[in-house]
Amino acid sequence: MILRNGVVFTADAAQPWAEAIAIEGGVLTYVGNNSGVEALAGAGTRVIELAGRLVVPGFHDVHLHAISSGHTLSGCSLLEIRPLEALLEAIRKCAERAPGVWVEGSGFDLSLFPNGNPNKSLLDKIVPHRPVFLTGSDGHNAWVNTRALELAGVTRETPNPPKGVIERDPVTGEPSGTVRETAQAPFRKLLPQPTPEQDVEALRAALRHLNALGITSFIEASAGERDLQTFHKLDQAGELTARVVTSLTYGVFSRHEGPEFDAVLERRSQYASTRINTDAVKIFIDGVLEGETASLVDPYTGMGKHRGELNLTPADLNAAVTRFDAMGLQVHMHAIGDGAVRAGLDAFAAARQANGVTDNRHHISHLQLIHPLDVPRFAELNVSANFQALWAYPDTWIMDINLPVVGQERVNRMYPIASVKEAGGRIVAGSDWDVSSANPLEAIETAMRRSDILRKDGGVLNPDERVDLETMLLAFTRENAWLMHHEKQVGTLTVGKRADLAVLDRNLFKIPAEQIGDARVVMTFLDGKMIYVQPSH
Repeated sequence: MILRNGVVFTADAAQPWAEAIAIEGGVLTYVGNNSGVEALAGAGTRVIELAGRLVVPGFHDVHLHAISSGHTLSGCSLLEIRPLEALLEAIRKCAERAPGVWVEGSGFDLSLFPNGNPNKSLLDKIVPHRPVFLTGSDGHNAWVNTRALELAGVTRETPNPPKGVIERDPVTGEPSGTVRETAQAPFRKLLPQPTPEQDVEALRAALRHLNALGITSFIEASAGERDLQTFHKLDQAGELTARVVTSLTYGVFSRHEGPEFDAVLERRSQYASTRINTDAVKIFIDGVLEGETASLVDPYTGMGKHRGELNLTPADLNAAVTRFDAMGLQVHMHAIGDGAVRAGLDAFAAARQANGVTDNRHHISHLQLIHPLDVPRFAELNVSANFQALWAYPDTWIMDINLPVVGQERVNRMYPIASVKEAGGRIVAGSDWDVSSANPLEAIETAMRRSDILRKDGGVLNPDERVDLETMLLAFTRENAWLMHHEKQVGTLTVGKRADLAVLDRNLFKIPAEQIGDARVVMTFLDGKMIYVQPSH
């Protein structure tokens, strides 16, 4: 197969640009100019005319939740639904369609409610007799109605669980309808679980969605053994149209406790293959700013000495990371607050002191706040900074919910992508889909503009933290591939590597930044096989 007359961004410093490529047996056999590729064309060669379109290495997303997002695609998705009246109407329609007892949904915008606290009374009015459980778009907060509280046995006398918060009426002390972090557990235990077959179908749906966005590799950011089994089933059937690293969740939010986790970790390799790497673990170090559960170096604004909290003590975190590092596992951390980021970096430093320098390629995701003193430590410790760049603009979450509790100075420091890069840190990129869109082009535009992709005249979140197009394209290709230990196979369009690539409908280097999120993927290839083609083509 030959693709010619295009603009090829190779992400390879030795040959950054080309016009044409040739593929044979799933491998890139030529990357160069148009005249050179003509000699390779035989009578049976398939030729694709690019007509000036941009070709890039297949996108890698190093933080998403494929299976749960696949379920959301076919379920009650409340993403991006505003204002409140429209959200309530969408919930009412979901309740009409929902089979069974429970009404479930996900993705609602917490910033629609004062202090990020949706009240049960709003749900009681539209769904009075059935239990409702709705997960916020951040995944760390849920909204329930009175019937759900009754079934879960959560009352005024129920204490907050460790690492969780039950929001309450300030006068009566009754649960108000918002449950944060581990306080969701009593409700989740009552929800009907999808069948293994439904999980497989959800993964199929997720792969179709991701492939259409040019994504050919990703990290499953919070896995249990059931997820490993689902990936394995699709892989065995020859239907896994992506390269995957699975991060098995340890500690808070893990599906496996104590000895059970160790047992799953021990048998993880039985699910591994050339497409699936199971040598990674995930640790949630803190919560989120919206519930004041993120861990901060300095106290929350107006909350006395409250700094949030870590999900593990520093000693336990250091011990866990040192152990996993010694086992040759990649450690993938969730850290929102600068206190959590510091604790994570301290743990990686402790592991290095105990084990020496390893090649496990650890990373910290989210990084909403990094203390300025910790910015250089990413380079010093060779820890990758895994940003969800689509969040780096002054949305209602930041301006209405975060600003009052952290203050303007800390808001101005949020998502410091340029600072980490300038300090020599490695920038990698994920979406956290389905918390937010999986479209890499939307994240790239946001990182370049630090403004809302839907409002081209909107506000800007710290313009000094803007980065350029090449930085973000490299993050989603070469740098992410390195993080996933894929750099010898993919990540750049280099002769001898696997032919994972995407064709875009326009040249991103020739359009204004505010148009990048509007670009579309025309074709996606994995191992030289076309796994997506735009319907109009």
